[in-house]
Amino acid sequence: MSYVFIRKSIKISFLKCFLLLFATLSMFNSYSQTAKGTITGIVKDAAGKPIEYTLVALKKGNKSNYTDDNGKFILKNVTAGNVVIVVQGLGYTTSETSVEVISGETITIPDIVLSEDVNQLDEVNIVSGQNKFARKETQSIARLPIKNLENPQVYNVVGKDLMMEQVVLERTDVYRNVPGAVPNYSAGGSQGLTMRGFSNTSGMLNGLNTSAVYPMNTAILERIEFLKGPSGTLYGGNRNTSFGGVYNYVTKKPYQNFGGEVGYVGGSFNFSRVTADVNTPLNKEKTALLRLNVAGQSEGSFQDQGFAKNYVFAPSFSYQVTDRLKLSVDVDITRSNYTMTTVAIPASSFANITARNFKDLKLDYERSYANNDVDAEIGVNNVGAQIDYKISDQWKSETKFLSSVGYYKHLLWMTLTLLTDETANRVIRNQTPETFGNTELQQNFTGDFKIGSFRNRMLIGLDYNKNYNELNRVVNLIYDKIDINQPLNDFNKEKIKDLSYQKGFAATTTETETYSLYVSDVINFTPSLMAMLSLRVDRFSTKGTYYPATGIYGVNEAYNQTSLAPKIGLVYQPVIDKVSIFANYMNGFVNLAPQEVSDGVFSKLKPQYGTQWEGGVKLDVIQNKLNATVSYYNIEVTNSTYKDAANYTVQDGTQRSKGFEVEIITNPVPGLNIVAGYAYNENEYTNASTALEGKSLAASPKNTANIWASYTLTGGKSKGLGFGVGGNYVSDSWFETSNTFVLPSYTLLNAALFYDQPKYRISLKGNNLLDEQYWNATGMPQKPINILAGITFKF
Repeated sequence: MSYVFIRKSIKISFLKCFLLLFATLSMFNSYSQTAKGTITGIVKDAAGKPIEYTLVALKKGNKSNYTDDNGKFILKNVTAGNVVIVVQGLGYTTSETSVEVISGETITIPDIVLSEDVNQLDEVNIVSGQNKFARKETQSIARLPIKNLENPQVYNVVGKDLMMEQVVLERTDVYRNVPGAVPNYSAGGSQGLTMRGFSNTSGMLNGLNTSAVYPMNTAILERIEFLKGPSGTLYGGNRNTSFGGVYNYVTKKPYQNFGGEVGYVGGSFNFSRVTADVNTPLNKEKTALLRLNVAGQSEGSFQDQGFAKNYVFAPSFSYQVTDRLKLSVDVDITRSNYTMTTVAIPASSFANITARNFKDLKLDYERSYANNDVDAEIGVNNVGAQIDYKISDQWKSETKFLSSVGYYKHLLWMTLTLLTDETANRVIRNQTPETFGNTELQQNFTGDFKIGSFRNRMLIGLDYNKNYNELNRVVNLIYDKIDINQPLNDFNKEKIKDLSYQKGFAATTTETETYSLYVSDVINFTPSLMAMLSLRVDRFSTKGTYYPATGIYGVNEAYNQTSLAPKIGLVYQPVIDKVSIFANYMNGFVNLAPQEVSDGVFSKLKPQYGTQWEGGVKLDVIQNKLNATVSYYNIEVTNSTYKDAANYTVQDGTQRSKGFEVEIITNPVPGLNIVAGYAYNENEYTNASTALEGKSLAASPKNTANIWASYTLTGGKSKGLGFGVGGNYVSDSWFETSNTFVLPSYTLLNAALFYDQPKYRISLKGNNLLDEQYWNATGMPQKPINILAGITFKF
């Protein structure tokens, strides 16, 4: 029996199993007919001021609601008996209160007092509350205490609830839940994505810049935040941003109760993963808290060669020194070892290749064309610290620091460079050893005060960023020429080493520094009308690239540059806290090094700017059961560079990216949660070289769609049993900038079955159930149908 036949049989059987289980879920949904009561109360801050728009929910159940303008809440039809309600508010610690509910009575509990905390949403487990995928309220998006409906910028948040249901093991699994996001891949292990037609392979870590090398393990994540459009006002023009947006990894933080979980996931291609997440207070006052996340995983490949391994050790500590002062330290030590091969098609080869689509190539999808000798061994050490201090009732101080050092112990990366339909060069990139570092120190002051009748929420920030790298590499090293349909000579590390030394390693060192000042103010002219006015000034400097072999810096590469990034946003809420109409003008920039503009003449270049106009509507209606965002945007990029006919740099290039996005997150009935999105994007060069003008950017599909729907039984003997199904569609795009070779469209179907109980959780997940063959932006074949099964024990 052939492998293909077995795989198709597994696929059909697995689909039938999921359909049968989904059809029978309702058989288990027998609700117990118990008596009901009502809970009411008021939520206040430490000064006794009522806190509005605070989420109050049963820790176990399907009831939740928000406080009104007076801080009052009410939960109706609560099952009689002892229950625990959880209260969470933007900028406050989470509170849990036990309540004895009596049948037919309204229980008024004592006022709930919340303490201030900037990490307010880092550990909340309201798994059965309304619309659990729509938890967007977080200060780290704007670095200000504003809600989603008050923010004129579009953003998406993928939290741990959704990641848990989808059995997320890689960052690419997270990205697929964001409208318009298409996962890509960086050779350095820094998985990234394309948003609004612009590629970005590096994210932020808790709001700060990381090393260019970051082989992150998702076990440490609380959520990922995706800010759409140029975000230069908050994040500057560093390599972690793009004109399409920026994404921020938020790691798990300590909380006040003892708890945690250990888990195991196994699956196709010898996948195996062990995780542990332990949280504990260190003193009886619960002011010193520690949380430790560790994980180790390994996997084979669906191809004839290949493997991937990843290990992480990530402790997080916080200490509430006084009611005004809090200290936090986060550490992330990650190690990774993996293989990778990519595909390249030089422009000179198109005349010799008949195929114009990956599906038409004669490459064997399940053949790596390399072996496990061509691997990468990399790591990263991240150490972050934060000091939060309450200056007064109106002003707070936040001091943040991150040292991020990534390295290649060695990196061997093979590219299969096609020459004809049957032949190719196997080309090696050899990097050993190399270091990539980033150090950032940031000081933020946030205020919430009134000038006359106008409420102001203001951010004043200072930022220092130092980025450096020490490189030692050989690129474009031709190992051999092969016939792709014939047996291959094995790769040999010793031969690669010899060829590398024959060609010669190129060693360089580069260091840059950026000093920044930024101000942002959200002004409420009326309760319904507000404006965001922001400005950032960056001073960028570098001595250029240093060549140890010669002891000198590159010719005329040293330069200093000052850039401005303004942002204006308007928000009008015709129905306060329900409907928001917004518009924004945002700017981002990239600092460009001097380039050769004529024979032997180098010239300083202007920063490249991306400017966005955007408008849309945000909704949070039907008691938070429907959260939606619809927006249209237009991004104009200026000061782009390209090569003229004489191969000199010209800086008058322009580019336009425009389109619209829709996101819907809904909880129409108890237990049913849906997150869905659609995006349309056109991204073209409007002024460039003759070869590029009018062409679309590579790996920039026009149409993308995503959906995930899950249903969990909320009562009866089978309470906690659930089923989820979802998928993604990505349309055709171009594999390269000449728009000659197609990166084909694909449709993914995924499904999950889970049983969640207070002490354990059992999961079964099927990925790519249609067994689709598809490729990422670097020409790497992606996984066919695969199955994962996991169990987690909670304590």
